Amino acid sequence: MSIPLPRTTDRHEQRSPGVRTMLAGPMGACLANYDFGIFGTMSALVINKLFFPSLSPTAGTLAAFTAFAVGFLSKPLGGLLFGRIGDRFGRRTVVVSALLLMGAATIGIGILPTYATIGVAAPILLTVLRLTQGLAVGGEWGGAASLAVEHAPRDRRGFWGGLVGIGGPIGSILGALTVLPLTAALSESDFLSWGWRIPFLLSALLVAAGLWIRLGVDESPVFRDEVAGRARSEHDLLRVLTTNGKSMALVFFLAGATVTGIYLLNTYTLSYAVNNVGLNRSTMLGFMTTAQIVAVFAGLGLLTRIDRIGLARLYQISAVALAVMAWVLFAALDSGNSVVVVIALSLGQIAVNGMVVTTVPMYVLLFRPADRVTGAGFSFKTSDAVLGGTTPLIAGLLVKSAGGASWVVAAYVTLLVLAALTACAFGRRLLRDATTPEPDTAAATPEEVQA
Repeated sequence: MSIPLPRTTDRHEQRSPGVRTMLAGPMGACLANYDFGIFGTMSALVINKLFFPSLSPTAGTLAAFTAFAVGFLSKPLGGLLFGRIGDRFGRRTVVVSALLLMGAATIGIGILPTYATIGVAAPILLTVLRLTQGLAVGGEWGGAASLAVEHAPRDRRGFWGGLVGIGGPIGSILGALTVLPLTAALSESDFLSWGWRIPFLLSALLVAAGLWIRLGVDESPVFRDEVAGRARSEHDLLRVLTTNGKSMALVFFLAGATVTGIYLLNTYTLSYAVNNVGLNRSTMLGFMTTAQIVAVFAGLGLLTRIDRIGLARLYQISAVALAVMAWVLFAALDSGNSVVVVIALSLGQIAVNGMVVTTVPMYVLLFRPADRVTGAGFSFKTSDAVLGGTTPLIAGLLVKSAGGASWVVAAYVTLLVLAALTACAFGRRLLRDATTPEPDTAAATPEEVQA
């Protein structure tokens, strides 16, 4: 049973409903990154052998990564579908339903018969489940981010929204810490036979914890007071997309640099280190996981100051740091020195986490309450699909075209950072306007977002 929130004289000055509400957003992001992370790892390790055995090893691997990519392609569609639900029927409805769908798809992959058992139906069902994962992840984010920011006390929206961003890296770490011991402890035959299923089935624990948290959270007071019950025309999808073009474009470019940094550090770096430098795969995975753990603690430290520093200011500082670290990272990898590699990876992850924790509340605050689940979710997930999901492919093609030189990837990251900073400059007024309190918006105070 949901517990009604206390009313105050200013409906935007709600007191914090508690830790359970604060954790509702990060929990979904954690599950999403866990699910996507383990599927990506399994795509490289076993999916090709178990679901595409009739193909050559190379073709099977490509087919496995195609199934992986389907999840990205369906994210924007999920942002639209669940966005409309969140803006019409409530944020709580979205975060509960998307969490259930996400968990069902991941557990479904864990119990899915392989090609040896049901033939061609196996890869078809795998692709359908992966598509379902993408829909749920794409839709869940907008509802979770909006619910967190709208429940937050006025002077803590950066902190609450940023926690949603921290949930993602935690999910990636949990995924790595689940897969690594299994690959080390099990023989290859046991891992192919049943071991690969365990990480997918363990997601049930995250789903159960997420449901317990989210079912105990009340609907957003902003939705309840300002959005619920509005005329159908207020929720028209075409109106949302045509009247929020500038905000959506700004989110697209801000997210573009961020997600490129994420998939550079979490995906392409592994391929480059193993194939171009000759580092051991397991060792490199250990380095990457260590760097993510360091960055999560650093991100939590940033959150304690985020509402004082200002969202856009911290984003810009972090983006510049990412551009610099892109050059440093490849120099570190080429050196082959383990200590230098871990330090470079850690600094790169800290820069990316600085961008992530600031953008979650920024994306939400750039849209009015009646449009924000759709507007923020669709524009972010479109950038995630177009620029994030393609990062490993583009980076690989750039290095190949440059004869193995890594500077082209660093230059590509720098280009996207410059595009994001340019968008910040052109959107300075838009960001400032988002901080102006108005009777019919849930905008933040001027201290929360500083352009």
